Amino acid sequence: MDRLEKAILCTIHTIPGLGNRTLWKIMDAFGSFQDFFEADSKTLYSSFLKPEIINNLLEKRKGSPEILMEKYRSEDIKIVTWDESDYPHNLRNISNPPVILYYRGDIEVTGQICLSVVGSRVATVYGRNTARKLARELAESGIVVVSGMARGIDSEAHRGALEAGKTIAILGSGLNVIYPPENRKLFEEIMASGLVISEFPLYTHPEPLNFPLRNRIISGLGRGVVVVEAKEKSGALITADFALEQGRDVFAVPGPINSKTSAGPNNLIKQGAILVTGIEDILEEYYDINYTPETLQQNRLLLLDDNEKLILEKLAHESLHFDELIQNCGLEIGTLSTALFKLEIEGIIKSLPGNYYVRI
Repeated sequence: MDRLEKAILCTIHTIPGLGNRTLWKIMDAFGSFQDFFEADSKTLYSSFLKPEIINNLLEKRKGSPEILMEKYRSEDIKIVTWDESDYPHNLRNISNPPVILYYRGDIEVTGQICLSVVGSRVATVYGRNTARKLARELAESGIVVVSGMARGIDSEAHRGALEAGKTIAILGSGLNVIYPPENRKLFEEIMASGLVISEFPLYTHPEPLNFPLRNRIISGLGRGVVVVEAKEKSGALITADFALEQGRDVFAVPGPINSKTSAGPNNLIKQGAILVTGIEDILEEYYDINYTPETLQQNRLLLLDDNEKLILEKLAHESLHFDELIQNCGLEIGTLSTALFKLEIEGIIKSLPGNYYVRI
């Protein structure tokens, strides 16, 4: 698609009521978006499109499509269309693939091995910690983590991945409408080292109907979808359904039977989803990934800060009491507590009765 037609497509895409499926119909009916944009009014009004859409189009023809393109450039937003070589390969063969994608960051990360991690917006502490740990370990193994930047599990998955590698966020709004608003810093961090994508034009608000559309992209980009927590009816389960339709793997993290947010993944496991109790349950499904627990542990150690490395050095040969670690490491109580907690979450050390710690 040349520069002019891409500018025309972006202009057309701003017309209310004209979604992705309609864009594909326009391509089939008119041959190109430029031919559609330049067609005479009689042809347009006799087409399958509603009169209000045609009225809006005729109004937009009075201006230059290049004005909108300049706006995207000023926002540092790039555009890729379905017929271009850098369009994400995994999206080409899904049902209703996006005709156009807007993005900030590195589009090339979509060509790496990707897995999607999704779950409840109202997540438990267990769910948040699990999502962050799994995402971090996936990133350590060279996998790009895909999610939707929503509150709860999605946000924790992105944060975990950023601690060790790259992540892709798929938005249900325009790229200049950050949702939820408290994730602006997270948005900027993802954009700096990974990728943020939307199929919605600028100024598109996060309407409820946008999110199921977004979910097909989340599942489509990855080889599989990992559901950490989800109620019986939730967006995460819609993503899992899309994954099945697209021929992707579905993984599920089990949870307490009395937890509403565990009902979704527990039911998925009953229906045949791959049960996940650790990173190895995911990675062993992909024989082309060079993975062993030893290499994962080595990668974890490389990411430790100086305080954490010092603690491990002191724990190299024996278990030590918390007070002994304070004395031997020379760290403040709060600093030591935080470092010990992180090392334990990582599975590198273990706490013992009596406030002792040992290296695993």
